[in-house]
Amino acid sequence: RSAQLQTQFNPRFGNSDLERVNCIKFLGVLIDCRLSWKTHITAVSNKVRNSISQLWNMRKVIPKNLQINVYNAIINSQLSYAIAVWGAFKTHDSLKPLFVLQKRALRNLFSIKRESKFVKGHTKNKFNELRILTVYNLYNYATLLHLIKLLIFKKPVYLFELLELHNVKEEKRKRITPLNLKLSHYQNNFCYQSVKLWNNLCSSPSQCDSITCAPTLSCLMSRLKNFIRKAQLFGDVNSWIPINNSLELYLEAMKNNPYTENLTA
Repeated sequence: RSAQLQTQFNPRFGNSDLERVNCIKFLGVLIDCRLSWKTHITAVSNKVRNSISQLWNMRKVIPKNLQINVYNAIINSQLSYAIAVWGAFKTHDSLKPLFVLQKRALRNLFSIKRESKFVKGHTKNKFNELRILTVYNLYNYATLLHLIKLLIFKKPVYLFELLELHNVKEEKRKRITPLNLKLSHYQNNFCYQSVKLWNNLCSSPSQCDSITCAPTLSCLMSRLKNFIRKAQLFGDVNSWIPINNSLELYLEAMKNNPYTENLTA
């Protein structure tokens, strides 16, 4: 039935028929007809995978003081580009393949040796030593930063009105009412997930005030990144746990244990 409806509906622009396609590239982002972002994530995965082999060949000739610059230029730039748009996930962990590739890139570039024949070298310590955010936290950082800018500058106007931010009081830690999206599939977008992240941040007034009351935008960005890094530092240095990539779980742990922040500082 849906196929019949698609054949009957022929969108037009002026006097021209619009061609129906399954995927289109817009500003470097692949948008599929279902807005699932699977096509774009697959494309990013392929680019990162190809870059990893280059890092393996380059690792012996790159000076150590330039290794982080090479990583940011080759790997981080591909992972972080427009991630606030395509990185949202509600029901399916779409970023996991990219996280696996991100860890492999660090092992290749920084020559992280295996613990044993069947155990790969741990990367968490290297992430934190070089102040690198995981792909999950790149999404958390970019999404929160864009929403905070939206609250401050009220631009772009259409997005400000879509999220109904004009109803938000001047209090900087005021919670925002999320869009009423009943189907979980439609929650995989910036408009829903950014509000969810913001409300999680507002559950800790001290953290929220510390970030939003920064005197300058660059200071705000630095404080936000440091806060996210605290969640990434949480726990044992040789094992990843869900809290490391979830601000909601980290803030909940802080509530349950008032000394959490000191332990991760």
